[in-house]
Amino acid sequence: MDVALPGQIVTYDFRDPQPLEPATEIPRPLRVVQWNIERGYKLDAVLEILQELDADILCLQEIDIGNTRSGNTNHAQIIAQRLKLNAGVVIEFQELRSPCRARCDQGGGIHGNAVFSKFDMEFRAAHTHQPFDWPRHGMRVFEPRLGRRVTLAATIRVPRRPPVLAYSAHFECFTGIVGRTHQICDLLHDSSHSSIPHQLVFGDFNTFAHSLARFSPKHSHGWHRFRTLGMSEPEWWMENILSWSATDGPLNLRINTKMPEHLRFSKETTMRAVNPGWYDPFDPVRDVTISNHGGWMTAKADWAFVR
Repeated sequence: MDVALPGQIVTYDFRDPQPLEPATEIPRPLRVVQWNIERGYKLDAVLEILQELDADILCLQEIDIGNTRSGNTNHAQIIAQRLKLNAGVVIEFQELRSPCRARCDQGGGIHGNAVFSKFDMEFRAAHTHQPFDWPRHGMRVFEPRLGRRVTLAATIRVPRRPPVLAYSAHFECFTGIVGRTHQICDLLHDSSHSSIPHQLVFGDFNTFAHSLARFSPKHSHGWHRFRTLGMSEPEWWMENILSWSATDGPLNLRINTKMPEHLRFSKETTMRAVNPGWYDPFDPVRDVTISNHGGWMTAKADWAFVR
């Protein structure tokens, strides 16, 4: 069992041996997948679906390695081996074993985000803003852990095509619109400064600070909690962040609309809140990826941006 610290990257390669002759071009568009597999609780079902999809690039979040809750197995290795893929996983957290955890949440191992592919890849960790201090406050939410949120960035060498930069991100759930705005601005900044124009920005961004979640200080806090009444968090993102491109100006003037001066985002944030060309083909309202409390709380939490 691999042991890695938060922030480190673990790699696997279970592809069949590569032929000596140059690889041929894929005669079709790339198949790509975004999925938070939720600690692999239903890993067999996940694997069955992934085998059917036969994707070229997979961005998966909540990869468990060595945790009691998921059978003390290495899900990154299992997925890569079963699908014969190249893989990298950035470790976000060391999941501490604790009596305060329910058995279905029990730790003992590590946990992170991954990119799998049929092609050669190089990896780096893209650290993002941290709206929640897990080492200090994890016990409050019955999940003691060490580490922080980290996005995995993979440069993917597609045969006879330009390289693709793929991000696999998992934003904080114990925060609100303000905290996640800082996180997405970090990725926007990283993306816009990359020399690789073809990009996939995939992840579970936990954009659910609306509906019933507005009344949960644990899941939705900050001054946007009630100032965004009438719209969902994904709609707020689309209207105030993603709609502002570099052609509109170097500073996002929309993000602070109707906000009193003492509640406005900083100049640095307005500089980062500029969309370099991300596009998500799914509807921010109708295409929901989370539904709780009998359907009373729904949200588009997962995003699949292409550039």
